[in-house]
Amino acid sequence: MNIKKSLNNFLSDHEDLYLILISTLVGLLAGYGNLIFRYMIGFIQKFFYGSDSEYFLQVLENTPLYKIILIPAVGGLLVGIIAMIFKSAKGHGVPDVIKVIALNRSISPFVAVIKTVSSAITLGTGGSAGREGPIVQIGAALGSGVGKLFKFSSSRMKSVIAAGAAGGLAATFNAPIGGAMFAAEVLLGEFGIKTFSPIIISTVVATTISRAYLGNHITFLAPPYQVVSPIEFIFYIILGLWCAVIGVIFIKTFYFFEEKFENLKLPSFVKPALGGLLLGIMGIFIKEVMGVGYDTIDDILYSKAPFILIFILIFLKMVATSLTLGSGGSGGLFVPSLFIGAAAGGVAGTVFHTLFPTITANSGAYGLVAMSAMLAATMRAPLTAILIIFEITGNYQIILPLMLSTIIAHIAASAIEKESIFTWILTKQGVRIRKGAEEQILDSIKVKEVMLTDIVTFRENTPFKEILEGVKTAKHIYYPVLNSEGYLTGMLSLDDIKSVLFEEGLEDIVVAGEICTKKNLIYVYPEDTLSTALKKLGIKDLGAIPVVEDENGKLKLIGLLRRSDIILAYNKALTQFMENK
Repeated sequence: MNIKKSLNNFLSDHEDLYLILISTLVGLLAGYGNLIFRYMIGFIQKFFYGSDSEYFLQVLENTPLYKIILIPAVGGLLVGIIAMIFKSAKGHGVPDVIKVIALNRSISPFVAVIKTVSSAITLGTGGSAGREGPIVQIGAALGSGVGKLFKFSSSRMKSVIAAGAAGGLAATFNAPIGGAMFAAEVLLGEFGIKTFSPIIISTVVATTISRAYLGNHITFLAPPYQVVSPIEFIFYIILGLWCAVIGVIFIKTFYFFEEKFENLKLPSFVKPALGGLLLGIMGIFIKEVMGVGYDTIDDILYSKAPFILIFILIFLKMVATSLTLGSGGSGGLFVPSLFIGAAAGGVAGTVFHTLFPTITANSGAYGLVAMSAMLAATMRAPLTAILIIFEITGNYQIILPLMLSTIIAHIAASAIEKESIFTWILTKQGVRIRKGAEEQILDSIKVKEVMLTDIVTFRENTPFKEILEGVKTAKHIYYPVLNSEGYLTGMLSLDDIKSVLFEEGLEDIVVAGEICTKKNLIYVYPEDTLSTALKKLGIKDLGAIPVVEDENGKLKLIGLLRRSDIILAYNKALTQFMENK
């Protein structure tokens, strides 16, 4: 007992050391979680297809047509059955992690087990998805488990969940910098040293484990590249705009299919099987739409794929991924975005190089740059996109056009569609991830629910002596002032009253309309949220604000909202929130 107490005291006095130890533990768990996940995918793929090779096209070449159709359907059925018992089995993972962090919640470590099994089945049976979404959720669940074990506060829990997610992504892509940036830019939305440090440690440890067992490999073998002419940057601007449009189409397509599957009047466990069956039928005609697609991406980068094929694959991969995940399968959207980006870039690059062969690189270079641009267009994380493409290809020569196209794609896609492929579903659920749990609570309460209606008001011609009498009985210290028709024209505060109170002789001649505030009057409507009201109160640091309705351009007073009313309502709602959590 004394040893435990001494250890706790030592760690409390050495916060940095404590942080390093916890982050190292999370990184270890994420690294080994990635290995287990990958081995399980290979095991299931070998069971169904007879090979665990990541070059899935070669595997399909030796697979009978009936298996190509049926195996994804069987995989979908298995995942559907698991999802009937465990809801966390389906989906693409990242939105769930974003939601947990935004609402100050935690994830059960058991989710790591469920997600490993369900995603391995989807990917191992040929589903059109990636590994990164599930491993982000797996790593986050493991990090959350560590946080629960050590009874972390909500702020520390955020950091450890993000560290686990970053470690998982870094390990699966062999990209520690990209993994860390993803956690900071997408999951946390901040780059503070206290939150970023554990993320860095976790990614380093997780990547080290991955390299120890799997080797220090480059995910995509990019061809040699250099900018042919300064004029070529014009084409990379066009490429960014092209990727923005394709990225938004992907987002819309994915959630269109998801909504259609949700509305299908079929048992929930049958829907992933139907999605798998439709994918298998597509796979008969174009095998490239199945699986993760690393081999097809390599062909595009080396300009080996036919133009017509890669053009068709831009849209068919969207549909294939939507069938797999929108129906209830389990996998990630990161690699499908890379695939679609490579195809979109390959198409644009072929056109550019055909028309202007002397001032443009080959199509593969544009495919490589477009992978980053597409990530920015779909994820809205340009820094992550730039860094992770640089890491997984090991090609520094491409960095300038990469940065240009990525930023253009990010800006243009944001202008077309506000939400990313991760936040779209959360917004539909009413979760605005740009706000924390505190503002979520304030956004859920309307002004009319907490405003004060039993209030003291004064007319513009009310004498100062009557004002003093009214103040004595009031439950508030801000007083609406009305005109002869009963409409709001100003607000009177105790400070206004004090300015007259000690001036001899004025109390007999001053009326409310002369000392109240009329300029730039601030007010709220009953349907406004407490979040909106709080912001308006902060403009002039007010203690209360009138609640009005618009009546033919005039302000009809219906109540008063005090800052204390907001605090009381927030505390009540927070108590309920914590109990429900």
